[in-house]
Order: sequence, then C-alpha cells, then structure tokens
Amino acid sequence: MEFLSVSEENKDEVVEFLQEVSLAGDINEEALLNGELVYDKQIIGTISFEEFNDNALIRYFIFRQPINDEVVLELFDRITRKARNKQIKSLIAIVVKREARAVFKRIGFYEIVSDDVYIDEVNLNETKFKNAVVLKYDLT
Repeated sequence: MEFLSVSEENKDEVVEFLQEVSLAGDINEEALLNGELVYDKQIIGTISFEEFNDNALIRYFIFRQPINDEVVLELFDRITRKARNKQIKSLIAIVVKREARAVFKRIGFYEIVSDDVYIDEVNLNETKFKNAVVLKYDLT
C-alpha cells in the first residue's frame, strides 16, 4: 500500500476513481489537488479539502472498500500537514452517514451548530444537507 499526494500527473486517475465509486457530479479540481490518496494496484481511497479563507471543507472522503483506521489516520495526517502549510485553521466536514460520523469523531472532529454554515451563500439548513451533522477539527 502506498500513500501519494494528488498531483497533475495522477489527477485524471483520481477523477476516474471518484466517478466510478461515488455520486460525485462535477469534480472540483482545485480541491482534488489538495488531496491525498492510498494506492494498492488501484486507488483505494482519497481525502481532500477545499479552501475557504482560513478554513477548509473536507470535499472528498471516499473509499472503494472498507479500510482500517490506520490508513484513514495516515491520510488524515497527510491532509492536516498540507492544510497547516496553507495556514488553514480548521477543517469542516458535512456528514450524512452515521458510519462516517463515527470515523470523523475517532479522528478528533467534534460537532458544531449548523446554523452558521453556508454552501454557496445558502444556509446549510435550507439545502439538501439540512439533516447532516457538521463536524470541525481545529488545526491551531
């Protein structure tokens, strides 16, 4: 198993992976390039973030198969280093699935009130994510 940063050289392969295993519509390439991936003969999973001033939204947290916590922690460690290098102060995750919430909480995310969270200038509570849980991880 190999851990790699998403780069211009492997970006197209990551886009294909996302389209194959998720319902991701438009792929945000800027967020994708803030990503890390795990590879074992094929891409197993990827985590990336999209920057918003000094915060970042976990944009892709997608895996082809169940993976162990050590792999998630390694990818997350690589993401947090990347975010800190960009002066990001916190990571935000908007999570719908209960299983994903548990994973984020094991990493160290904590729940915050969704009233102050906006997507494209629309309050989260007025979007299709109104039932999602908003989690935050402080980098400072």
